[in-house]
Amino acid sequence: MSEQPSRVPTERATDTTSSENETDGPRTSGVGGDPRELADVTPDPGGKTWFRDLDEAVIESDRCIQCGTCVAACPSDSIGIDETTGRPTLVRMCTGCSRCWDFCPRSGLRYERVLEFGEEPEVEASATDDSRAGTVGAQETTYAARARDTATNDAGQDGGAVTTLLAELLEAGEIDGAIVAGEREDEPLRGKAVLATSREELLATAGSVYSQTMQLGRIHDLLEASDIDKRDPQLALVGTPCVIEGAAALERYDWDGETDPIALTVALMCTRSFEHERLRSSIADCGVDPAAVEKLDVSDGVLYASDDDGETLLEEAIDTFDTAALRGCAECADFVGGAADISAGSVGSDESFTTMVVRTDRGERAWEIASSGLETAVLEETDALDKIADWNRRRARETLPREFDPEGSVGITYEDHRAAYDGTDRDLEPLNPARVHQYEEWC
Repeated sequence: MSEQPSRVPTERATDTTSSENETDGPRTSGVGGDPRELADVTPDPGGKTWFRDLDEAVIESDRCIQCGTCVAACPSDSIGIDETTGRPTLVRMCTGCSRCWDFCPRSGLRYERVLEFGEEPEVEASATDDSRAGTVGAQETTYAARARDTATNDAGQDGGAVTTLLAELLEAGEIDGAIVAGEREDEPLRGKAVLATSREELLATAGSVYSQTMQLGRIHDLLEASDIDKRDPQLALVGTPCVIEGAAALERYDWDGETDPIALTVALMCTRSFEHERLRSSIADCGVDPAAVEKLDVSDGVLYASDDDGETLLEEAIDTFDTAALRGCAECADFVGGAADISAGSVGSDESFTTMVVRTDRGERAWEIASSGLETAVLEETDALDKIADWNRRRARETLPREFDPEGSVGITYEDHRAAYDGTDRDLEPLNPARVHQYEEWC
């Protein structure tokens, strides 16, 4: 491989730099509430980064984008998901392996470098067949597409192209299931991860959900609860660009097979996701009962909310809901989802069509198989898409305290992160007392 670190993306094996978290003696008891501080412990070994470090730098500082990468990356299953907040949390003793840090797109993973993986000629396949290679095909091709089937067209978002793509692959036996986002019945507007195994199940989840579901951290739980043969499952993973970045990094370094079930990645073009409770509050502030909202859509910078009869309840500039957005989204320059096999969004196509970008060998194969169910046309002009992508990159460059460097090393050490972020409005936050109690109970 052209770039294979000795351990994981952040090259800590040779790092001898001391920091506040690597002292000559044990940490001061009670500071930050790390469960390791509750016992008589020896000094931290050099080169380790603990979940507590990720927690303070990303989660407590409100920069978590809820992609689930840290949960998937943890080899000891020490990281779980707080179902109340939708964020990662420690559920058993942290081993200090550093992998949660190394693969998080908001800490140790230089996500802009991940977007270049597919362009490198020496990238290894993660399995023996070429369907898993994820290498770039002859060229990236952009299409306008919609479902030929009227029911799917009506039920899906922007013509139901993604739903059709997945359904055709399922029925052709190319995948066993697709991890998509649905809406929780007990909490309107809040997303949940769903493993769909039929066209009917895909149709039931059709449409966009604007809150994250931590789906990358739920793959194995979803598989275990399904009837899919566990010996060699082949799944499509659908998610925002940050979810796909994490999956691509895990697949690239292929640690312990976390991404083995992923046979195809589909990125949903995105400039921001929303925190569920804050979004509900913002909609209520606009005079609309969130419980009455059946569907949300974002088009041309406007958020639309409609009821179950299709009547428009709300039409407001998306910037009105900035305070409801996940704060870490402003650091993302990857609007299109460049690490995915296929990307999908509404920008650049006529109404009732989806813009689809096909960029890898396995993406091209999936597209060919699904084409019989799609009405498609090649998009020669992508100015609208490029304009939004350029704006998104500018926002990220202005927001990121660290250097935006697509040619830099794929890993960012904890020390380098602290050097860039300390003293900024995205500085780390110590663990709050509620989480300290939680850690005491669970560890």
